[in-house]
Amino acid sequence: MDRTRDGALIPATPSPRVRNVFAAMVAGMMRRKFHAVRAARGSREVLASVDSGERPALVVMNHVSWWDPILAIVAWRAFFPSRAPYGPIDANELKRFAIFRKVGLFGVDPDDPATLEAMRAYLVTEAAREPRLAFVVTPQGKFSDVRDEIVVRPGAASIAAALKVDRAVSIAVEYGFWVDQKPEVFVRAEPIECGEGGTIAWQRRIVAAMRANQSALASLVRARDAGAFEPLAATFAPKVSGTNPVYDLWLRLTGRSGGELGEARVKRGGA
Repeated sequence: MDRTRDGALIPATPSPRVRNVFAAMVAGMMRRKFHAVRAARGSREVLASVDSGERPALVVMNHVSWWDPILAIVAWRAFFPSRAPYGPIDANELKRFAIFRKVGLFGVDPDDPATLEAMRAYLVTEAAREPRLAFVVTPQGKFSDVRDEIVVRPGAASIAAALKVDRAVSIAVEYGFWVDQKPEVFVRAEPIECGEGGTIAWQRRIVAAMRANQSALASLVRARDAGAFEPLAATFAPKVSGTNPVYDLWLRLTGRSGGELGEARVKRGGA
């Protein structure tokens, strides 16, 4: 498998056709596996803003679960499809799933000190060919619980400064159960100021935005107010029943309507 000269990176081999087919496939998988994908109100507009601009964009996400890169692809397809997405993945995983290279993933060794410089040089080169690329990354570098304070590695900041990005967004995500036997995805997006400055300035802005965003999303999820959210896209709206058949039967036996179920019940904190 081809690598950059220093051996620290396996380049992506983007294919728009494969990327679009893959995005449609994983969106369908997400619809099947989750009761709903809810976006905090205002988040859709923030995500859509990434599709404008003439320079590269930066999208940073907290890293909660295996589903995070799937959600990133879904968000790309729905909100900023005019940009070519690029993102890092462990090189060992990329060797196992080579098709990910066609989606826009490139392989890195997270334990190699040379990785950051190789990644920065690679993306600067790619941006010369794809000036509106979107660099999508989970800068925590490892799975982290949403209750832990976000600690951000400096790679995203260094690359944002090198690419001189003109759009930057933080995506906070949680996975949980509200009223259905299936879990739900909760998403909130917040813009990051694209001001002047180098790596240190970018690091401060990224850390501040990610921490504030995760905290704001956590408050919304704990409040269980469905009105604070809307579907990430129409296809990710809550299922009609919102719960399981056993609970629907219990509602009918007690004289309550299963159709009223969920949103009101969520607002009461779940009874």
